[in-house]
This record gives sequence, C-alpha cells and structure tokens, in this order.
Amino acid sequence: MTAEQRRLPVAWDGHPVTWGEFTPDPFMCRTEADGTSEPLPPAMCWHCGVRADRVTAEGRVDIPHWPYRLVLRRCTRCGHDHVWNPQTGQEWDLDEGDYGPDGSWERAS
Repeated sequence: MTAEQRRLPVAWDGHPVTWGEFTPDPFMCRTEADGTSEPLPPAMCWHCGVRADRVTAEGRVDIPHWPYRLVLRRCTRCGHDHVWNPQTGQEWDLDEGDYGPDGSWERAS
C-alpha cells in the first residue's frame, strides 16, 4: 500500500471532511550567497526518524456557516499524518483512533 492509498479521517470533531487528491509536498530551495540555489533534502519525520518525502492533501470541513480547511502532510515512508489548520494555526499528529468511523476528535488533556 502506498502512502496515498492509506485512509484519511472521515470527520473532524463530528463534521464531515472532504479530502482532495494527494500532491507532492513542495520542496524548498536554499539560495547561496553567490545567487545559486539548491533543493533542501526532505524533512525528517519525527515519527519514524527518517528523512523522507511527504505528500499533502487538503481537506474541507463541512460546518454550516463556518467551513474551514485542513492541510494534511503524510510521510511517504511510515505513513504518519500531521494536520494543520491554517485559520487557527493549530496542529495535530494523528494516531489510529483518528481513522475510525467517528473520525478525528480533539482529546481533552
């Protein structure tokens, strides 16, 4: 199974999520003092500890009168998902409980 084939959360705090297609995560370039540039190596996944490419999918959360989007980044090696809400700046690392029939719910600390 490829990283793109692994399931995604069906809901976010009880609200349905519609996920877009996975796309390669954009890479960053480092510009040197002489004006040349080179791509930076893939980022290290904090979950598996390996430098690996990532893919990104955008999710639309369907809440009446307050729709918002989520940005999910997935490690192509271990499949770990990290989600970011650009509106609020909140970030989450997903675990197996987030992929069940009830979707992902924020857990009380």
